[in-house]
Amino acid sequence: MAAVRRWISGLAAMAWAAGAPLPGQAASLTIALQTDATSMDPHVAPTFTTAAMQEHLYGSLIGLDAELRLQPNLALRWQAVAPTRWQLELRPGVVFSDGSTFGAEDVAYSLKRATTVRHAAGTAAPYVKAITAIRVIDPLRLELETETPYPQLPLDLARLRILPAHLGEASTEDFNRGRAAIGTGPYLLRGWSPGEALRLERNPRFWGEAPEWDSVTFRPIPSDAARLAALLSGSADLIDKVPTPDVARLRREGSVDVFAHEGNRTMFLVPDSVRESTPFITGTDGQPLPSNPLRDPRVRRALSLAINRTALVERVLEGQGSVANQAAPAGMFGGSSAIPPAEWKPEEAKALLAEAGYPQGFRMTLHCSNGRYLADRATCQAVAQMLTRIGITTAAEAEPQSVFYTRMSRFDASLLLNGWGSIGDNLVVLRQALHSVDAARGLGGFNRGRYANAALDQLIGTASRTIDDQERARLQAKAMETAMADGAVVPLYTPAWIWASRKGLRYTPGFDEGTFATRATGRP
Repeated sequence: MAAVRRWISGLAAMAWAAGAPLPGQAASLTIALQTDATSMDPHVAPTFTTAAMQEHLYGSLIGLDAELRLQPNLALRWQAVAPTRWQLELRPGVVFSDGSTFGAEDVAYSLKRATTVRHAAGTAAPYVKAITAIRVIDPLRLELETETPYPQLPLDLARLRILPAHLGEASTEDFNRGRAAIGTGPYLLRGWSPGEALRLERNPRFWGEAPEWDSVTFRPIPSDAARLAALLSGSADLIDKVPTPDVARLRREGSVDVFAHEGNRTMFLVPDSVRESTPFITGTDGQPLPSNPLRDPRVRRALSLAINRTALVERVLEGQGSVANQAAPAGMFGGSSAIPPAEWKPEEAKALLAEAGYPQGFRMTLHCSNGRYLADRATCQAVAQMLTRIGITTAAEAEPQSVFYTRMSRFDASLLLNGWGSIGDNLVVLRQALHSVDAARGLGGFNRGRYANAALDQLIGTASRTIDDQERARLQAKAMETAMADGAVVPLYTPAWIWASRKGLRYTPGFDEGTFATRATGRP
């Protein structure tokens, strides 16, 4: 690694032309990302990274700006005309990239299709589950009905992409191959080779301001060193997830421009607190234990007390983040100010283990991704060391993203590192990552530890039906307090989002994790 760093430093001394293209030249932009898209089907894998790349192709009814504020998009206006009825007025004059006219029937089709798609990486179904009826009033107006009052509907609609109704039974494979990749976004799909490149071209039929770049190429480069080397060598114009150890040096040297923004994703440990026997925990002698230690709240509390979060932020993130005491940034709507600050008390952790019947501790594997999240592998290793110091001998198993996602989907872990990005409101993380699994209602879809708490579910359900913002904020805060007190997950930190670009190119960073070509400009 030292040799790689020296090589990168050498590349940083190289100069390249960083201005706008010469007259007559097409403006192209190459973006290197830590993570590849999972699918080009806009109703599959609604992660921030995938959704951001899909947003170049497909529009949504309601948009989100860089600060996660709701903005008109394909819908000009939306309002609750009754506690369970919302009306939307659509933007006139919009056409899809194939020339077909956009209207209310396309919205109805897209909302219905999102409920039928199935994929191991997750789908957009949770964002339409609350809708019980769709009524098309005229080509540019429709009404949505929910069974109960549902204040989150505008935010959910911001996550749902709109497709032309004539696509009918188009499959996920049709989207991935480009046959069905028809939308109202600023770009057209010109090819996607998973693991290699996503190539886009400007959409001449886009209803909004024409994007600056004629063509955009996204290249997944999971290795931090290789991604930074691509930027410094000139083969990439913009990169995301800048390695935290390099931020201060890059700013000091001035070889590239660095852009940072407070993050919206909180990282946490997810314990298997449900199964009587869990696959990756044994006694200190390597033999199976009679029961799963993580079912005991005292053991989950011991995990939390064993972790020095300040050290994680300062050493693993190089100061580019903040300590977390709950599963979403405290500043989000519904955050709680009553949750105590996270504590590091290893001796108290050992006492709790002994009280729970594990005075000698036990053995455990901590699973995490390698390259999905900022410093995920380093975090995994540091946390494993901290847990080992209190007697839980922990092995850190960092896996490629595809392997790790498969593991999470089949519930094949005892303790794993995961994270969740909140869109200005913590109700989504409450409903999807902390609510018990309820596939029929679209709840708990990302509850990777299968945690279940009836009292928590009731609080989340009541909050989801509460229109009054003040009361809803109180309920969500109470729900977060309940989940954190019971150790549903063990929050660690909220990292900052960091991008870097070649000199002369500016990027507008945002609260969200996604990287957008439309936020990059090479204009003076």
